[in-house]
Amino acid sequence: MPSRLSGGDTPRPYLASGTSHSNRPPSLGHETRTLLRQYHLLPKRGLGQSFLISPAIRDLILRAAEVGPQDLVVEIGPGTGVLTDGLAERAGRLIAIERDPGLHRLLADRLSNHPKVSLICDDALEFDFIDVIGNMLPAYKRAKLVSNLPYSVATPLILQLIPLRQCFSFLLVMVQREVAQRLLATPNEEGYSALTLRCRYEADVSAVAQVSRTAFYPRPAVDSTLVRLDLLPGPRVSVQSPDLLFRIVRAAFGQRRKMLRNALMHADIIAEPTALERTLVDADIDPKRRGETLSLDEFARLADRLYAMHVISPQQALSEEGDVAHN
Repeated sequence: MPSRLSGGDTPRPYLASGTSHSNRPPSLGHETRTLLRQYHLLPKRGLGQSFLISPAIRDLILRAAEVGPQDLVVEIGPGTGVLTDGLAERAGRLIAIERDPGLHRLLADRLSNHPKVSLICDDALEFDFIDVIGNMLPAYKRAKLVSNLPYSVATPLILQLIPLRQCFSFLLVMVQREVAQRLLATPNEEGYSALTLRCRYEADVSAVAQVSRTAFYPRPAVDSTLVRLDLLPGPRVSVQSPDLLFRIVRAAFGQRRKMLRNALMHADIIAEPTALERTLVDADIDPKRRGETLSLDEFARLADRLYAMHVISPQQALSEEGDVAHN
C-alpha cells in the first residue's frame, strides 16, 4: 500500500528522540520508519504494504492527479498518509479508505487538522462506492481515484472499480510493473490477457511513469508503474450479451496455447464442432488462431455471432474476476 507525505517541499518532522539536529531535514524514508516505530507498527507483507519514500515520485503523482478544490477524491490504502496529506491540501473533499486498524489510528491523528478528509476503516473490496460517492454527487463531479494500490489486491480492485463510470472519471493508480504490462498490452504482446480486454472494454489505459522499487519502504521485489485509466462513458464495444463476451474471452485465455476453436470447445462454449467452425469463419476469424491474437472487436463480433445462433452451452458457474485475474 504505497504512501507519501506532505504536498510541500519539507516533510513534517516526525523525529524520534536522539535524532540529529542537523539543519538538513530528515529523508522521507527516515520519517516513515520513525513514524511506524512511534505507533509500534510493522509493514505487513501479506497486505502488500510498501510506503512511498521518494519525494520526486510523490510530487509526480500529485501533478498527474490534477486535483483542485472542485474535486472529490478517493484514496485506497493511504498507509502513513503521505499521499493523503498532499491530496487533502488540494481537493474539495477526500475519502481515504484504510483497512489496517493500526494505520487507521495513525492516520486519524495525522489528519485531525484536515476537516475535508473522511477517513474510513474498511476493506475497499467490500466498500460500497456507489452508495457513499452517490450521496456526494452532484455537489461534486465524478470522483477521481488516486491511489498507490496494495499490490496484493491491485487486480481485483481495478476490476471492481472500472465499471463504476457513474462514480469515477479516472483511476490514477500505482501498480506493480507486471500488472501494468497486462493493462497496457496489445494483441500478440507479452501480458495480453483477459484482464487487458476487460480494462479496454471499460477504459482508456495509459502509462504515466515507471517507478523503481527503490522508491518504497520496505523495498518490494518488483518495480512499479503509475497507470491512468480514463473510464469511458459506455462500454467500448456494444454486444448482445456482455456475459457471453467475457465467457468467450476467459475460455480463450484459459487455454491460451490452444487454437481458438479447441479452447472454446474445451470450455464447453458450444457443443457442436461444425457449428463453432462455421461461426468463426462467418465472423472472419481463422479457427486456428489463438485467443491472444484477437482484438476486443473480434471477440465482440464472435460473441454476437454465437449469440445469434442460439447454440451456446449452458452457462458454467465461473468467477469472472477470479478468472480474469489469473488469465
